[in-house]
Amino acid sequence: MLGLRSLAASLRRWRGNLAVLAATAFLRGARGSMYNVIWQPFVLSLGASMPTLGLLNSIGGMGGIIPTLVQPLGGWFADRLGRKPFLIAASLATISAYTLWVIAGGLRLWLLLLIGVIFAGLSMLATPAISSLTAESVRAERHGSAFSLMAVAGMVPGIVAPALGGWIADRYSYVVIFALSLALEVIVLLLVWRYLGETRPADASGVNGGEALRVLLRAIVPPKGLTGFFCALAADSFAWGMGWGLLYGMITETYHFSAEQLGIMSSVMSLTWAVTQMPIGRYIDRRGTRSMLIFSEVIGIPLMLIWITQTRFEIFAASQVLFALTAATWVPTVNTYLTRQVSAAARAEAFGRLSAFRGLLAFPGPTIGGLLYAWGGMRAPLLANLLGIFVVIAILVLFVHEPGGNEG
Repeated sequence: MLGLRSLAASLRRWRGNLAVLAATAFLRGARGSMYNVIWQPFVLSLGASMPTLGLLNSIGGMGGIIPTLVQPLGGWFADRLGRKPFLIAASLATISAYTLWVIAGGLRLWLLLLIGVIFAGLSMLATPAISSLTAESVRAERHGSAFSLMAVAGMVPGIVAPALGGWIADRYSYVVIFALSLALEVIVLLLVWRYLGETRPADASGVNGGEALRVLLRAIVPPKGLTGFFCALAADSFAWGMGWGLLYGMITETYHFSAEQLGIMSSVMSLTWAVTQMPIGRYIDRRGTRSMLIFSEVIGIPLMLIWITQTRFEIFAASQVLFALTAATWVPTVNTYLTRQVSAAARAEAFGRLSAFRGLLAFPGPTIGGLLYAWGGMRAPLLANLLGIFVVIAILVLFVHEPGGNEG
């Protein structure tokens, strides 16, 4: 359990904002790990088809069109109005989403489910501010470790919470999980409101509607020197959105896995991620990021082959070890790479622009994956995901270079 001991040691060393951010990441990790297990079966239980599920993900999911539009604006405003207000706004949007899903599940009202998805997408406006706060809470040479700490803090509750959430959903209802998640997000809001310190003073002098519109237009074009990096991440999100993005729904409908089994799969992933993340973060601090990005994408090849060819729950559960390694090597490396390429004054906007560019190209992925599933079954979107992995590897090898360490 070296990774978990490293997390505890890091929390003892790092006080202040990073401790608050890690605590909120822990609580959101507990909420998110339960949500990830039950969301797709929940939507299907209300009578939705797989293409409809894909459409909902394309609207307000992680790479959906709403997060795509709000993140560059959230980053740009956070560079001018401060980071903390956007974390508070994101919590309020999340609370609204879960409240609507509780009501939608109880009354089986489809419209409320859709409105909740919109609020969930709006909650992503704080993502650039959180990344910037993390970077601004440590010295430059500790960025890899800091981003890894955040990832581990979010993963640790996923060791237990998904299996527990799946067990509760199977025996009671999905609505109970949404109610528990709502309570966790209320605690997050209180922690941010009371204990998080601002790292960037507000300066509203340059804030106007015209400039905000130009921010959205800038998001279409990658920053100078980062075209290859942005295109690789967009292709990655598109490919994985078609296949992995619908995995729980597909195996529920195809192989009839229970919510508890999905929870066990998620717990295996979270345990592996938590144990490996801090050592990987230290490696990123000492070594380069480009090679780690390539390695991370390569791991996806055997993973997709397993999902395409196997049907047993035990094998799907074991495969989550590989998936955890793809995430543990990808997420902090992406954040570290971009942090080293931009100045501190434009950091939040850069994270927002990355999310926007990636989302604009990738948001149709889940919808296309749902249509592929309806056409050719579960293997069709997974094969598309596999083909996309090879495209991403080619872009990383040919067009992405090691950052020069610009800190501004």
